Amino acid sequence: MTHKFLTLNTASADDSINFWKRIIQSQNFLLHIATTLLPTMPQQEDRLLISQLKIMESLITDLEPALIHPAIQNIPTSFQAMYHNVSWTVEQLTSLILSKNPEKAATLTEFQLIPFLQDWLEDTYFWTLIYPDKEKMKEYYQTEFAENHKNTYSNRGEKFLISIMIPVFNKLEYTKRCLESLFRNTDLAKYPCELILLNDGSTDGTEEYFESLGITKVITLKQNVKTMIFSLLFRVCEGKYAAFVNNDTILTEHWLDNLLTCLQFYPNAVMSVPSTPNTSNRQGMIAEFTPENAEEVAKDHNRPCPYLWEERCRLMPVIALYDVEKVNTFGFADRYFHTMEFWDDDFSLRARRAGFQQILCLDTWCYHYGSISGKADQIKNRTLFNGRVLFQTKYGIDPWGNNFCYDPYQLSHIEPTIQQQPADVSMLAIDPGFGADVLKFKTQLRRREKKSSFSFLINDAGLKDDLNPFHSTVIVSPSILETHKYIPEGSYNYISLGKDLSVYPDYKELLKECSAHLRTGGFIYFYVLNPYAYHLKRELSEERMLNGKASLTLINIQELLPLLISLNLKPQLRAILETAPPAEQKGGYTEHLDRYFLICEKQSNL
Repeated sequence: MTHKFLTLNTASADDSINFWKRIIQSQNFLLHIATTLLPTMPQQEDRLLISQLKIMESLITDLEPALIHPAIQNIPTSFQAMYHNVSWTVEQLTSLILSKNPEKAATLTEFQLIPFLQDWLEDTYFWTLIYPDKEKMKEYYQTEFAENHKNTYSNRGEKFLISIMIPVFNKLEYTKRCLESLFRNTDLAKYPCELILLNDGSTDGTEEYFESLGITKVITLKQNVKTMIFSLLFRVCEGKYAAFVNNDTILTEHWLDNLLTCLQFYPNAVMSVPSTPNTSNRQGMIAEFTPENAEEVAKDHNRPCPYLWEERCRLMPVIALYDVEKVNTFGFADRYFHTMEFWDDDFSLRARRAGFQQILCLDTWCYHYGSISGKADQIKNRTLFNGRVLFQTKYGIDPWGNNFCYDPYQLSHIEPTIQQQPADVSMLAIDPGFGADVLKFKTQLRRREKKSSFSFLINDAGLKDDLNPFHSTVIVSPSILETHKYIPEGSYNYISLGKDLSVYPDYKELLKECSAHLRTGGFIYFYVLNPYAYHLKRELSEERMLNGKASLTLINIQELLPLLISLNLKPQLRAILETAPPAEQKGGYTEHLDRYFLICEKQSNL
């Protein structure tokens, strides 16, 4: 672990920074004692082990002043909770040594005390010496984050191929259903697998239930630490792959075999997830799927089928299989998302910017009840809203914007055109955001045995790295006013506009250039706002009042259609009505029309 800001020379007498540096140095010493203690446990005399544990107890007691330090009252550090979790773990170790149980003490040291100390130290370091300084945070994420959160087992994969990790916070009845389905539908010796259970401060009998199972790796937190649980679990995985399972799920036959088959098929994939209901991002299934019929229905469905694998730009991992070595290159969960929400959006963003693929396995159905543990917190503490704000603060972009999820309406009109295209299909995507629509289109091309190539033209340089999984040319226009000047050379079977045509002040020139680069029989498609829509008139009126101008070019569809025809583009027009017109609307029928979708085929010049 590296902590450059711990040794940074802050010569000014900032008592708070110096105070926390001393605290972190003490935590580092505790970690040193624990890592030194572990290999000597089976051979060392009990009295020497107890002596070292007493030193640790003394050092922990010396950290008590930090529990009431003003700094931690205003930041979401888990310092207080981890203080008590570490202290309790040392007490348990002392008891095990005194009762002549060095093997269990060694297990508790390796899989609980050491990762506790690692994450406690990292948590304190981040929240007291890094956050909220933007420059320090930027450097931390670039140079320290992945290194300080990596799984460090050098012999990973030799003992276990897969580590299955399940965190739990109360909801014992769901945990039992989940684990019972796991034992029914998973051959833990086939690969082989290890099972890692984490009890995050449950008070409903979970601890006693875990003890009754006889599982070796059980991490027990006496006090809840929220997002830190993901880091703790990832640190102790000894498998080449790590399977994350929410306790509000039902696992079905072949779930693990299928996810592993998929992940091993894609050399550049970092994760694979099954299809589950009550999951965002269109990861569910069409069929009727309930807790009562899930295992029976999935038994007939769950067969490996590459046709049903879909690359996505973002995945919600209620159940997921990860390639640990790939995750190590950019880090697992970020404690910055302390509300427990959007840590997965953050992971997906970092994964795609690192160039890795994320695969949804629609050939594998498992059941997800949906936010059983987190729903109350979402309502009481607005964790979804707060997590979204954290994401926007970290990246300056909206995780629920920028084409994070594909548009099924658009796809339903594009799919019928694929079959008439040649074997090699090229596409130019203009402003595709995170690229969800393009990835879905890529999947549809693959399913029709078409080869594909992609080029991109974007106006937001901040989204360039989100297209890294395509390994394609990405051109950045310096201004949306000049988009038409930067169309990549070449000819294309498809050109898509990821933003509404009304966003482009140069839309006429843009359409002309696109037509010039579109092959005969190819298609360009886009949305265009209805300039008479009630909500648009209201929004633009408010915008003019605030800024003195509007950000959209109002396009009359009656003027647009002749322009398209003059460019040898044969338009097909679809009108899209507002789903919920404002209650105060008093206008006519046209004001219900929200926007148009146009798909235009390039005609021959003859």
